[in-house]
Amino acid sequence: MKENDDTYPAEALLLADLFSNVMMRVLSQNLIAELSNRQISFAQIQALRYVWRHEHVLMGDLAEGLSITYPSATNMVKRLERRKLVRRKVNPVDRREVEVVLTEAGRAMVEQMERERGERLAATLAAMPASDRAALLQGLRAFLQSVMRELGDVSEYICLRCGEQASPNCPVCAARGSHVAQPPASSSRD
Repeated sequence: MKENDDTYPAEALLLADLFSNVMMRVLSQNLIAELSNRQISFAQIQALRYVWRHEHVLMGDLAEGLSITYPSATNMVKRLERRKLVRRKVNPVDRREVEVVLTEAGRAMVEQMERERGERLAATLAAMPASDRAALLQGLRAFLQSVMRELGDVSEYICLRCGEQASPNCPVCAARGSHVAQPPASSSRD
């Protein structure tokens, strides 16, 4: 298909939507349902993953990192505490600061899900010819670089907030000129 073909953007949108659905629904939401017996939501897993990536997280940083309000983050943490997946620690010096940390059960759940997601994706990629795998990675990297170049600084919106687990090959880190994807600067979201 030629790049100037009128169907090119439509096919790109279709393929992008399908790829997104595979990553979100098949490799994330369905997996969460399988491994947690539907006792935890996708949003709660996102919160657990954020805390896992950053170790000790202040409640405000969690809200900012997940792009939710402080009260929403507080309610989510309360639900996760009831499931014994996180615990809150109040700073004895400044009681307004509340830190969220994973419990052993929370860490085990996140690590199991991350391992399983990686294994399922690896199996799918292994079924592809090596040249197609390389082309997929090259195409995804080029697409992300193009998005950041053409649409300006969208890195805050697309960043996964990987913290210390950021890959040196991350195009968002490269665009920011950083090797570690940090949480966004705090803003007043209360």
